[in-house]
Amino acid sequence: MGSDQTRGIFCMMGAMAFISVQEAFAKYLGELLPIPQVVWARYLGHLVLMLIILWPKYGNSIFKANRLSMQVLRSMILLLDTALFFFGLTMIGLAEATAIFFTVPALVVMISIPLLNERVRLSAMIAIAIGFIGTLIIVRPGGEQSADTTLLGAICIFGAACCTAIYNVITRKLANSDPLPVTLFYTAMIGALVSSAVVPFYWQMPTGLLPWLAFISIGLFGGVAHSLIIAAHQYTAATVVAPFMYTQIFWALLLGWLIFAEIPDQYSFMGGALVIVSGLYLLMQQRKKSRCS
Repeated sequence: MGSDQTRGIFCMMGAMAFISVQEAFAKYLGELLPIPQVVWARYLGHLVLMLIILWPKYGNSIFKANRLSMQVLRSMILLLDTALFFFGLTMIGLAEATAIFFTVPALVVMISIPLLNERVRLSAMIAIAIGFIGTLIIVRPGGEQSADTTLLGAICIFGAACCTAIYNVITRKLANSDPLPVTLFYTAMIGALVSSAVVPFYWQMPTGLLPWLAFISIGLFGGVAHSLIIAAHQYTAATVVAPFMYTQIFWALLLGWLIFAEIPDQYSFMGGALVIVSGLYLLMQQRKKSRCS
C-alpha cells in the first residue's frame, strides 16, 4: 500500500511539472493566437500521442467504456477547465494563476467526502489550509501585486479550479470501472472532436518557428500530464495526492521568470515554504497511517 501511495504522489508531482510547461506555452500562444485555437492544438496533440501509444497495443478495445456517459462528462469538464484556464492566463501572470488554482485540493477534499466516502483527518485539513495560505501570500490579495490581476481573469481561473476538482473525483470513480487506456483515449478524443468543430471559426496561421514549436508541443505535454494524473488516482486516494498539486507553484515561478520575466519576490518564497511544509507533513502523516494499518 505504501509503495502505491508513493507512486501516486510522484505521478502527481510529475504531472504538475508537465502541466506547468503546457501552461507556459498556452500563455505564450494566447498572446499570439485565438484561445479556441490554442485549446484545439492542446487536444489534437494529446489525441495523436494517445493513438501512437495506445492503438498498436489495444486496438478497438480503447473505445469500449463501461461507463460511457461518465467518460464523456469527465472529458467535457476537462475541456471547459482548459478553455477557462487558458483564457485566464491571457489576463494574469502564470504564478498568480497557479496560486488561485490551488483552491483545487480543498475542493477535492470537500467533494471526496460525500462522493467517495473518504475520511479526512483534521490534521490533513489543517495542512491543506496552511498550503492554501501560502498561495495567498504569493498573490497578496489587495496588495500591490493584485493591481495586475483582473477580476475576469481570476474568475476564469477559479472556474477552472472547480472543474478540475470535479474532474479529479470523477477520475477516481472511473479508475474502478474502466481501464486506464480507455480513460486516456476518451479524454483526448472528446476534447479533440469538440474543439475541432469550433476552431475553423477562429483559425489564424502561426508565424515563426517558436510559435509553431509551442503550437505542436502543447498537446504532447498536456497528454503526458493528464496520463500521470489518472495514474496517480489509480494508485491511491484523491485526498492523498491532491496536496501535491501545490508543487506546481515552483514550476510556475521558474517558468514565469525564465519566459515572461516575472521575478519572484520574498513573499513568493515565503508562500512557497508554507506549501512545502504542508506537503511534507501530509506525506509523513500518510506514511504513519500506512504503517499502523
